[in-house]
Amino acid sequence: MTATDPETQQEVTLFNPRQQQWSEHFNWSADGLEIMGITPTGRGTCDRLDLNDLYHNEGAIIRARRLWIRAGWHPPSSDPRQNS
Repeated sequence: MTATDPETQQEVTLFNPRQQQWSEHFNWSADGLEIMGITPTGRGTCDRLDLNDLYHNEGAIIRARRLWIRAGWHPPSSDPRQNS
């Protein structure tokens, strides 16, 4: 339910997709491989849920995203900032 924002060290609630907009809390890295938290909630969620596979370092998430990019499925066209 909660996480620590790695930038501010404050405890924050995890992102709730039923109540919050993805684009207000996250953005894709320029290469489309990583989800970047842009708010305390976004950063805390990325860290707590290991959305970029930084802590388990299996690499499966990044490998999958690379394949999705090659196939033209990623980043999602619904992300209004994907081309920024």
